[in-house]
Amino acid sequence: MPGSRIPKLAVLVTLAGLLAGASAALAANVVKEKGLVVTFNGGISPRKLPRAGTAPVGVQMGGRIKSTDKADQPILERIILDINREGKIQTRGLQRCPLGKLKNASQAGARRSCADALVGKGSVTSRVSLPEQPAFASTGSMLAFNGRFKGHDAVFAQVSSGAPLPLTYVIVFVVKKTHGTFGTTMVGTLPEIASSYGYITAFNLSLRRTYRFHGKRLSYASATCPAPKGFPSAQFPLAKVGYEFEDGRKVSATLIRECRVRR
Repeated sequence: MPGSRIPKLAVLVTLAGLLAGASAALAANVVKEKGLVVTFNGGISPRKLPRAGTAPVGVQMGGRIKSTDKADQPILERIILDINREGKIQTRGLQRCPLGKLKNASQAGARRSCADALVGKGSVTSRVSLPEQPAFASTGSMLAFNGRFKGHDAVFAQVSSGAPLPLTYVIVFVVKKTHGTFGTTMVGTLPEIASSYGYITAFNLSLRRTYRFHGKRLSYASATCPAPKGFPSAQFPLAKVGYEFEDGRKVSATLIRECRVRR
């Protein structure tokens, strides 16, 4: 059109869509480096979101780690989850669960004590080695609660595994606001009990919670679709995961997803 200008961002979005293809919205990201294979997947629901303002969403993120050779995988010490700045985490008016109520409680007890602070759920899979027994995979269920840790918002992820090695431990994810592409970072530090008998090989975390505060319906997670005006959709880096291991290795992967503008 004469006299019209297409914003640079719109051109970039269009090129990204052509290069990545329609399957990019569903594909997991696989990174092979430093003797490890890291898989990262996830998404948001719903995918139709407003261009201006935000709408409540659920956020799902999961990852898998394995060694590329026969050697044992190094012990995972820290998981870092970065969420795109178009997504918001807010806790105004949301109840908090004290960390002490989770450390020695069953998951049923945690639900009873901190039901109003529950913000998600998931699972953790570990490769476990016990004395004089062959190694085996153990999957524990996870409940995520809103909390506060050392002056920062936090997610307390209580993990509970069953027989033959029943364990309960809490991964503390400290939530901080950042600048740049990813506006929120969640740094999860694994307690020693989580690595005493083996190592974590996979995790899955889903965050979704709506609640009412002063008569308003609020959402723990909300998002907007960053599509330029005139474009019905956009592909964008939804999240990035970083793994830090006991032996100093660090591996990261970024997840590209697509949203559509809600009309």
